[in-house]
Amino acid sequence: MNWIKKVGRVLFSMKTALVILVVLALVCTAGSVIPQKEIAAFYENNYPEKAAQLILLLGLDDVFHVTWFVVLAVFLCVNLLGCNIVRFPSLVKRMRSGYTPEKVLKTGGAFELTQTREPEALFKACGFSKWQETKNEQGAKALYAVKNKVGIWGAWLCHLGMLIVIVGFSLGQMKQIEYAVYGVPGQTKAIDETGYELTIDDFVIGLREDDTVDQYTATITVKDTATGEEQSGQTSVNHPLSLYGMRFYQNSTGWAATARIYKDKELLQENLLCAGEYTYIEDKEGLALTFSAFYPDYVEDEAGMPRSASSRLNNPAYLYRLYFNNQMLGMNVLKEGEVITVDDYVITLSEPQQYTLIQIKRDPFTWLAAIGAILMMAALMIAFYLRTAELWMVQQENGAWMVCGRSRKGGVEFEERIRSEQDKLMKN
Repeated sequence: MNWIKKVGRVLFSMKTALVILVVLALVCTAGSVIPQKEIAAFYENNYPEKAAQLILLLGLDDVFHVTWFVVLAVFLCVNLLGCNIVRFPSLVKRMRSGYTPEKVLKTGGAFELTQTREPEALFKACGFSKWQETKNEQGAKALYAVKNKVGIWGAWLCHLGMLIVIVGFSLGQMKQIEYAVYGVPGQTKAIDETGYELTIDDFVIGLREDDTVDQYTATITVKDTATGEEQSGQTSVNHPLSLYGMRFYQNSTGWAATARIYKDKELLQENLLCAGEYTYIEDKEGLALTFSAFYPDYVEDEAGMPRSASSRLNNPAYLYRLYFNNQMLGMNVLKEGEVITVDDYVITLSEPQQYTLIQIKRDPFTWLAAIGAILMMAALMIAFYLRTAELWMVQQENGAWMVCGRSRKGGVEFEERIRSEQDKLMKN
């Protein structure tokens, strides 16, 4: 049985909880820095070989779903829950019978001060609104008061709030739903099957003086198709927008262009294509155009390969591919003003503009984590500002009162306040 008690003490100790918290904090930091849920090739291409192997081995590519992270989170929850269950009866007992004049008169105080002749005034000056009269073992008259008994629950409530936050966060990560919508200003697209539509009202790319990107900002409107209600706002990198219980992230951007297809000099069709998209020629079965890449300031390197000298629209060019029955007919770079001719069809690419990709996340347990966070904040306020303190006075033979007191937290500060208020009363 002794070993069970020892295991219990380790399992439900705050030292164990702190160790797990530090590990989880480091892992969560890694999960925020390392892109999640990418294919293995992404990490192999973007990280040093050993770093990529370590990321994939430890599951840091999907850290919030890897088995050992879930086990640690569950273990921490068990630890915090156990701590609270073990401490709950003792706290209830202390609230009911831990603060009595009989008890403090037997055990004594943390400090004893010089005598005072104004006990009631000192009680009031130190924040005690009520006190009770009793006698000590020698039969001397005594006065006792206690304040902020609720303060003993501060640490307990903080642990409970932490437990709720962890449970809410963990469930949120496991049950989180993600969507992605991309397009150019003016486009409206459905957010999967959520019943909401997203309209991209505007998209602005802020540049620094050296032509590097400073910020991407998208102005969006989200519509509830069932009620017709609309909500708008801006989202930018590292500044997500919250609407209808969803968070909208400015994820990435790229180039789009308008593809126009003519037949016999008449416009047959017009499609807005983002880089990587394709369109089929409507009356030519099997013929498809893919808009592969865009070069806003087109130049060729020493090997003759296309690239962009800058991000400004100085010499736009479009990389395209043509397919027929899934077989590639050809690939080339189309400069501004040039056309593609295929049989009776003339194809143009023009009007380049940048599109935005908005990543949308819906966490069904955000409310639970929020409750836990609010509870933790309230608990910290209770622990730091509602410190439990006791003050009592015993009348001496000369009629003066010996002042005693104690406070489990902030005892020195409490003693200094008693001395200060007593000095003020003596001067008056």
